[in-house]
Amino acid sequence: MKNLITLLAIAIAMLGNADIAAQNTFQAPTDKNGFYSVLDCPTSPSFFKVTAEQNDEGTYNVNIYHGRELAQTIECDVTRADLHFLDANFDGNIDIVVGPATARNYSTILLWSDNKNEFEPTGIELNGYLLVNPKAKIWACMSSDGASSMMYEKYSWHGNKLVADESILMFTDKSEYAAYGVSTKYTLIKGNDYYSPASVGCVKLRTNKINKLPKLWQQILNSFQNLEM
Repeated sequence: MKNLITLLAIAIAMLGNADIAAQNTFQAPTDKNGFYSVLDCPTSPSFFKVTAEQNDEGTYNVNIYHGRELAQTIECDVTRADLHFLDANFDGNIDIVVGPATARNYSTILLWSDNKNEFEPTGIELNGYLLVNPKAKIWACMSSDGASSMMYEKYSWHGNKLVADESILMFTDKSEYAAYGVSTKYTLIKGNDYYSPASVGCVKLRTNKINKLPKLWQQILNSFQNLEM
């Protein structure tokens, strides 16, 4: 890991201070399903400086430096301004996830723009644990409303927007079925309209068995199950 980060530092230094983000050769170790956790990504790379501090409005200012000079300040409305560095949109550049990337906490993403030579806010709000699959070019998010209900979302990039393509609602307590318009342990829906999927006709699959879900979804649920939290 240290050797990879050192190589990144050398590559960016060769490009000069004007290119604060360079081609990203870093990739966190993936599991057998091809996913890695945002929590496993670097939090303090040595090749440029980024800090985060809470402002008077209760949001966080992310400060990005060129050498010792402040180059950018981006305001982020997140639960906590933890920083993780990775290639978020699979374009070969280093981006920044701002936020805890843990249950019941919001995170957002700052993408590097080659055209503007700076980071750009995406306005994306992700609630929960975050997994990335660089081969499939997807993100997955896991959140919870309680001990017996879990929500899983699968995202893909459409331009600079990370869009929820599908979601799974999983319930271990049948008494919660009615509130969400479901009738089985697993409900696969289009998008991420959790509260009334049946009413908008977005249910794609209902099942009580995980092995009846599409293979990619089985892999997503398996990877979250094995995630150290």
